[in-house]
Amino acid sequence: MKSKLTYVFTVLVALVLFACSPENTNSIPEEETKEFVFNGVTYNLVSAIITNQNTSTNDPSNISIRLFNKSSSEITGNGDLSDVTYIYFNFEAVNIENRTYNEIEDYDISINGSIIDSEFNPGTILLSDDHSESDVYAQSGSITVTNFTEFNIVFAFTFTRNDGQVISGSYDGNYLAQSIN
Repeated sequence: MKSKLTYVFTVLVALVLFACSPENTNSIPEEETKEFVFNGVTYNLVSAIITNQNTSTNDPSNISIRLFNKSSSEITGNGDLSDVTYIYFNFEAVNIENRTYNEIEDYDISINGSIIDSEFNPGTILLSDDHSESDVYAQSGSITVTNFTEFNIVFAFTFTRNDGQVISGSYDGNYLAQSIN
């Protein structure tokens, strides 16, 4: 009888310990990737194209990153597309490094764009470097690259427009590389 009582007591203690075990206490929240948020609306991103205008020397050149809500094969194909989300920014560097870039002079973000006869039409412009006095001009912006390999890039970006609206997002995924020499 004593062995059954010990067995039952052990099972009860084990059940209490498992039932009271702490839940996941991981303090790092899951990061949303491949999207950006503007005015409370989330826009998904699917692909990235990175262009380096100088890969033949160690001189700084423009490195641009373009993000889309369409696949790279759709974007680089000759077909017409609608409902295109487009993000573009470039910075001057020799290579993309794991760091924060704060000097971003060329940038554009638009939604509901289209590509017709291989020509991009921006649709609704959310951010543009065209006119420094307009609401859609960025008073500040930054891009923080946290991982860059031969096949993958991870970065976050934030732009604050002249009207105070913030556009922020992140991308973690593969990219299509283009070089211009």
